[in-house]
Formats: sequence, structure tokens, C-alpha cells
Amino acid sequence: MARLITKVNSRGEKRRRLKCAKGMKLNANGTACVPITGSEKSNKRLAARQMVRTKRAEGQGLKIRTKRKFLKALKKRKALGFKR
Repeated sequence: MARLITKVNSRGEKRRRLKCAKGMKLNANGTACVPITGSEKSNKRLAARQMVRTKRAEGQGLKIRTKRKFLKALKKRKALGFKR
């Protein structure tokens, strides 16, 4: 069963779209909900597993780099007078 969802942006413009039930997805035209196939589900699972592996491979260096950039951004925000 598809539900119609209305979203409004900051300018007040409305955008309508369909939201499908679990295990369903919008068709290519975006007009109806169709069931997700088994092969599609398995591909998605494999992709998720690969994604985790890639993230892990980025290692400790990424964490350190991210933390450094985060602290640098905080310092800059503090200098500009913004609160955290």
C-alpha cells in the first residue's frame, strides 16, 4: 500500500511523493509500488558487506584525520563566536 507524503521546504514549496510499504519500491516512473526481487535483495546485502570492509580498510588514520579536522573546525567556530 503506497502512501502519499507531502514535504515543504523553507520557501514553502510543496513536494509530493509516494512511500511504499516494507519490501516494496517505486517503479521506474514513480507511480506505483512493486515488490523488490530476491536477486536485488541479495545484491544489496553483498554491497553492504563490501561497504563495511572498505570502511574498515580505511583504518585508524581516517579516524585521526577526521578528529583533527573536527577540532580545527571547532576552533574556527569559537573564533567566530559561534556556540557548539
